[in-house]
Amino acid sequence: MNKVDLYVNGFRLDLFDDEEITINLSVQNVQDISKVFTDFTQGFTIPASPRNNEILQHYYNSNITSSVITTETGGSPVWNSIGITWNTWSTAWNAGASSTSVANTFDGRLRQEARIEINSLPFRTGVVEIENVQLKGTEPYAYTLTFYGDLVSLSDLFGDDYLYDVDFSEYNHSYTDTAVFDRLTSDTYAPVFYPLMSPVKNWFYQSSSGSGADNENNIAHHTGGAGRRGIRYYELKPALKVTAVLDAIEAQYGITFTGSFLSATPFVDLSLWLHRTEGYMYDTTTTIAWQLINFNRNTGSGSQFNLTTETWTVPDDAPYDLQITMQNVSENYELGVFSDGVFEGSILVNAHPSSSVTSTFSSFIFGTNAQVQLFIRPQSATAMTYQCTDYSGLDSVTSTSEFSVDQTTSTSYPFEVVIQDLMPDIKVKDFLAGVLRMYNMVIVPTASTSFLLQPLDDWYAAGTDQNLQTYFDITQYTVNRPPLYREIEFKYQDTNQILGFQYQRTNNTGFGDLRSFFNFDADEFIVDLPFECPLFERLTDLHTNTLTNVLVYKSITSEANEDGTFNPYLGAPILFYGYFDDYDLSSNSLTFVNSDGSHEQVVKAWYANTSNRYSSAGASHSICFGSDIDPYHLQTVNRSLYNTEWSNYITDLYAKQRRLYQVEAVLPIGEIITMDLKNAVIWNNQKYIVNSVSLNMTTGKAKFELLNVV
Repeated sequence: MNKVDLYVNGFRLDLFDDEEITINLSVQNVQDISKVFTDFTQGFTIPASPRNNEILQHYYNSNITSSVITTETGGSPVWNSIGITWNTWSTAWNAGASSTSVANTFDGRLRQEARIEINSLPFRTGVVEIENVQLKGTEPYAYTLTFYGDLVSLSDLFGDDYLYDVDFSEYNHSYTDTAVFDRLTSDTYAPVFYPLMSPVKNWFYQSSSGSGADNENNIAHHTGGAGRRGIRYYELKPALKVTAVLDAIEAQYGITFTGSFLSATPFVDLSLWLHRTEGYMYDTTTTIAWQLINFNRNTGSGSQFNLTTETWTVPDDAPYDLQITMQNVSENYELGVFSDGVFEGSILVNAHPSSSVTSTFSSFIFGTNAQVQLFIRPQSATAMTYQCTDYSGLDSVTSTSEFSVDQTTSTSYPFEVVIQDLMPDIKVKDFLAGVLRMYNMVIVPTASTSFLLQPLDDWYAAGTDQNLQTYFDITQYTVNRPPLYREIEFKYQDTNQILGFQYQRTNNTGFGDLRSFFNFDADEFIVDLPFECPLFERLTDLHTNTLTNVLVYKSITSEANEDGTFNPYLGAPILFYGYFDDYDLSSNSLTFVNSDGSHEQVVKAWYANTSNRYSSAGASHSICFGSDIDPYHLQTVNRSLYNTEWSNYITDLYAKQRRLYQVEAVLPIGEIITMDLKNAVIWNNQKYIVNSVSLNMTTGKAKFELLNVV
């Protein structure tokens, strides 16, 4: 018999002498191949001993809301790793065992940090959940608990947080035409970039200056002058590499994701479009904050202006003129006057990036001792620079100067793109689960805060063969048919985006989806992702009627309005591959329109598509599951998600030779402690992968489910 110890929040619980605790071990299970599983026990009971009552804070008594634990800790150190020698563990465990008296932090509403030891050797970490307390009369007799592996603690850690609850501030940037252009045409600021994805406009390409070319939806560059054509800087929304999203999640929750797949192609190209609301990133409903103008020099004789508080104290209730001369203001702006914190009026002024303009608030009566301040803000959501070379207050009747101040240097109005605010409306745990399902990845705890993310094929390949034949009870075992589904479907979310909707209606399946039917009388199985698969469009030059190199995505609805325009579309979060290298647009260049109406020629940009390479279909991976025609390459990309990540597992599942074996064993402590489900089992010279194990930690009896390797 093995000695099993259970620790909760670092304190060892008393167990019944005859209590047997069984733990179920599984990572990927043929019973539901879309899910990643974690370790868990069936409910088990522990005595309501004085020690347990203290540790579990007398959960049977709702009137006890705080307590102190005074019990032996066993000298147990923090459990960091099992990758050390037994002598090291023995020394650590035996050192410093003593009694302690600490405030009890147990909260029965929440799962509590826990660990399991077998024969004083570390076995599993995770959390414990209290199910109930049994009482005999008025006295507690036993607690029922359930243990879950670290994946459940990870889910508890995320809770119901959304991606927009995570801190992405390191990727914030100034919102200017230059900032957008630089992140569209270079990878200097990766992992943030601006792909050719339109949240509003129905872009088209017409290279000539003929009929219909002078249109704000025409994004083609024209050497004879752009006219109204071009992509305005405010039409684009940023994207963020998924690796950066995972980095931010790690930092937010104090965890680590590991695995070479996360830093390899194609995963490093996977990107999330920051499209939380329909329409432009910022529009007329966006609140633009006022900025108090900071002056640093008195240029007149008056003494009523306080350069510390940027305030003019009005001497009487006479009418006054306020004259403001602004120099080299890069954007359209608004000047606002506030008296005692109350808005009094404003003036709208057009941009004058290389000249000075004087504006006047005429005949304002503020009242004696009123505190007047001057503010500025851009007329639209953008950053800008400005300098006030003169701000004077004059008596409207006598023209007597009350004060004159100025700024000796230029000042910036910083309007930032706050990435956190643009994150799609999806929970952290749903986002992570969706990415795992896309690539058929397992997530395996390697420590209490460290998790390995790895495609299933790679995870099994990293295992080693273990011969357990000595421990198997082959006097009786069962050979089962594995579960076979009559239909398997890999599915993105349905879409009403113009091209995706039309594709779905024409093909009776969504772009990127895959459905397979089998002649089995069984249930259907669906791998359902929480994302949409975007259908990009390779634009045709309407002048020459030839395909261009320009690939775009239009987030607009499928039905046109009476005036021929389309409505903006907001669906599920959108993932795609974003790659910057050789995407050359010089033969089909684009026009980028700055905030002042000037134009830039775009000859290189980020390649955004469901495939990750511009050079050829053969060099590409695709986030499509099926053999959909790639919108850029106009042929199938063979390295689809199904072919690269799911095919081996599904093909083996449906192989004629595949069987599911159920066999029992009695394992020694060494095999229990070192059990790793990625390791294959050798039995009768045949190799098997472990589907699941039900292990009685007390007796060492194990019930294996094994799949023969075919």
